[in-house]
Amino acid sequence: MSRFLHILDDRFFAPKRDRPSWPDLLLFAGWMVLVGFQVARHVMWRDEVRALTIALNGDDLIAMLKGLHGEGHPALWYLLLRGAHAVFGRVEVLPGVAFVVGLLTVALLIFRSPFPRPLVLLLITSHALLFEYVVMARNYGISALFLFAIAACYPAHRGRGVLLGVLLFLLANTNVVGSIMVGAFLLFWLLDLLETHGWRWSPQLSNFAINAIVATIGVVICAATMLPTYNDAAARDWSQGSALTAAMLSLVNPGATSLGALFANLLPGIAGSVLLFAATLGLLPRRAAFLAAIAALLLSSLFFAVAANGAYRHAAVWLCFLITLYWISWNNVATASDGLLPAIGRISLLLLLAIQTAAGINDLRNAATGVVASRSADLGRLLASRADLANAAILSEPEWLVEALPYYVKNPLYLARDHKFGSVVIFTRKGRMDSDLGETLRLARELRETSGAPVLILLAYRLDEITPDRIYDEGKNWRTFRASAAEISDFRAATTLIHRFDPAKTDESFDVYLLR
Repeated sequence: MSRFLHILDDRFFAPKRDRPSWPDLLLFAGWMVLVGFQVARHVMWRDEVRALTIALNGDDLIAMLKGLHGEGHPALWYLLLRGAHAVFGRVEVLPGVAFVVGLLTVALLIFRSPFPRPLVLLLITSHALLFEYVVMARNYGISALFLFAIAACYPAHRGRGVLLGVLLFLLANTNVVGSIMVGAFLLFWLLDLLETHGWRWSPQLSNFAINAIVATIGVVICAATMLPTYNDAAARDWSQGSALTAAMLSLVNPGATSLGALFANLLPGIAGSVLLFAATLGLLPRRAAFLAAIAALLLSSLFFAVAANGAYRHAAVWLCFLITLYWISWNNVATASDGLLPAIGRISLLLLLAIQTAAGINDLRNAATGVVASRSADLGRLLASRADLANAAILSEPEWLVEALPYYVKNPLYLARDHKFGSVVIFTRKGRMDSDLGETLRLARELRETSGAPVLILLAYRLDEITPDRIYDEGKNWRTFRASAAEISDFRAATTLIHRFDPAKTDESFDVYLLR
């Protein structure tokens, strides 16, 4: 056993040695090839395109920020997208900005981190850094970039200047989990200073206080941008449960919350929780980092259990925070050759990262086999091949199917429940909650009469598979849909099915009907 641990430590947890640059350049080039392959095959889905649509709304920046208020995300990602579009004027800035952010993140890991090359290889081939934070164009990749930038700058700036405070300010405005990590990092920074300089006021503590104020302003701006949210259907509904019970359980079993997404459904909640806690034990040689990692884990779990459900992209922000703490503490971690608990921590971290790499390999398999997140690009190609549909109005059921379409088509999009043209759906429990196929057909006819254009109807429900009069939940305990046998018959008589798309990785696949 001791020989096995020695081999692991020598390969994955050794102090950084002087090394030639060309292998690192090969790692960097190989990563770009793998990511470029996926970017070329990636199809944008609604959560990605929704951000671009919001970023481009409004005649000026102030109008955009007013429209963003309450969306549930801070402004930084939207500002990056709007700025890039102002320069290039193309929707392709959406994947372009995500790729540049991922490129900078991985460059920091390869060329600036203290990690041995085998550990770097595990990190850059993870699901986060091979797909979720670089191919998927969302606002979570910038969290990883700022966290790793903080790790690279911390040794030289922990006692002087406001660079770390500015980076924490920006981190707070990437997403809400990033804001939680700001608080956890400030805890680490404070404990680290106290452990070094003792419990007395010092110039370093004065500098910390200034940086903490800057970071806190960032958190306040994040909260002011997000709250109150108009997407109230996305909030947790506690009418049938206890928030207090969920909070207490989350503190002892974080693997049962959204943090369990880090295990790609390979581990049950309890086993996942053990691995999450164990992965922090490698930081015990630097107690401030260990305590901050535990605090961030518990705060994230509490947030996911009480405030909002999350997915891998949310959970991986905590993982990047953990990597940040290992980065800063690497000299302590790499030279701590004895101790059972730190050894368990190092093995647990490797196991956790190995699962991420396995998920990254699966991303490559999906790209190679043509698995896509949405059929929106296929619809774009279909419309491009039909000159008679160039100006067709499009409505859908559920209505959120249209959110991904502005990236691929220029056709007018109609929001059936809101009775207006647009491409951003408000996930609210206010207004009309239920609909049926008869209403969809009636709206399509009205739309044709008022616009004089052909009308396309996208249905996520397959009419030959739908159960008449069954009530279908459209997600988030939000809106419902149903279709009677008579409505199905009337709809088929009034429309022509022009294409049925194959299933997608998400729920964004549909049948396309043309109103006769």
